[in-house]
Amino acid sequence: MSDKFETTWFYAPLETRSESRPSGFLGLSSKNVKVPEGKFVNLDEFAEQLANMYNAFDDKGYDVINVIPISMGSSESCFSKLSNGQNNYVGETGFSITRGAVVVGKKRE
Repeated sequence: MSDKFETTWFYAPLETRSESRPSGFLGLSSKNVKVPEGKFVNLDEFAEQLANMYNAFDDKGYDVINVIPISMGSSESCFSKLSNGQNNYVGETGFSITRGAVVVGKKRE
């Protein structure tokens, strides 16, 4: 007898941005590298993985009954410009992003 409920999960990658970084002898040359953005999930990848989960459940004879987001919290330092042009540390700003989901399916009867 198979289980009535089944769960699976996925985790989407962060968006990336191109950034020029020093490389070579004494950092005299530079190359472009992809750097992850801490606040943004690649929504195209997220949507594709979610659709794949729905289709996989359907192929196995399950209906998706719930999608539970997986959120990740983080923070970054905040600075304010002083009148003399220097940066003044003012604290941390917290944020959370949805990085993935747990998908729950129920066997069709």
